[in-house]
Amino acid sequence: MSQTENTEANSDERIRKIYVKDLKLGEVVHTVFRAAHKEKHHSRGGKTFLALTLVDRTGEIDGRVFDNVEAADQAFSADDYLLVKGKIGQFHGKSQIVIDRLERLDPGPIDANEFVWAAPTAPVREEKEKAPVTAGKEREEHHARVRLSKRLERLMENPHVVQALDNFISHLEKAFDAHRAVVPASTELAERPPRRERKPRGPKVEHKPGSETAAPAAPAKHEPKRDPSLPEGLAFKPFNALVGEPEKTETPTT
Repeated sequence: MSQTENTEANSDERIRKIYVKDLKLGEVVHTVFRAAHKEKHHSRGGKTFLALTLVDRTGEIDGRVFDNVEAADQAFSADDYLLVKGKIGQFHGKSQIVIDRLERLDPGPIDANEFVWAAPTAPVREEKEKAPVTAGKEREEHHARVRLSKRLERLMENPHVVQALDNFISHLEKAFDAHRAVVPASTELAERPPRRERKPRGPKVEHKPGSETAAPAAPAKHEPKRDPSLPEGLAFKPFNALVGEPEKTETPTT
C-alpha cells in the first residue's frame, strides 16, 4: 500500500462523500472520514494489523489495515482526515472497512462539523415505566381531569353556554321539587326501618350484699291477742277455735 503515491491517479477518480449510515455490506467505497482512534494489534497467528475508528456526523465504523501496517501507522495521527478506499465487510456481526489505500488530507477546506459524532447515551426510562401500573393509571386519570377542567373553562367563556347551563339546572331543580311534593309521607315513613318496642321496666331494686341467696320474707300473719287466763299451751289460738265453736263475726250495722 502507498499513502502518497498514485496521487495523480486518485485525483482522476470521482470522490464523493458516503456517510457511515449509508454504508452497505460488500460495497467498495472511496470517501473521507476522520480517524478518531488508531492502535496496532496482533492476530492469533502473530501478524500485526492496524485498527482504527472512522467517524462522520452520522456514526462510526471500524477500519482495518492488514498490509504495509508500519507505513500506514506513520502516515497519519489520530483526529486527521483520511481519504480511504476499501471494502465493507463484517466481523463478529459488526461492520468494518478493510482498507486497501489511505491518504492524509489537509483539514483546511474540510467542514469539521461533518465529522463530529457523539455516541448516544442509554435511553432514560420515564418514571411512568418504573412506577406501578396503578400509579400510571392515577396519573392518566389526573391528566384527564385537567383536560376536562380546561375544556369546561373554555366553554364557560361562552355566554350562550352559561345561559343554557343555568336553564338546565333550573329545570332539574323544579323537577326535583315536584317529585318531592307528590311523594306521600307514608312512603317516606315506610322506608324507615321500624323501631323496636321497649319493654316497660319495673321499679329499680337495690341489691345488698348477701341478698341474692336470702329467702324472700313471708308475709306477716296477724296473731290474735293472748288471753292471760289461758294456759301457756293455748297462747296462739282463741279458745273457741280449740273447742270447735265457730268464730263469731261482727255484723255491720246499717
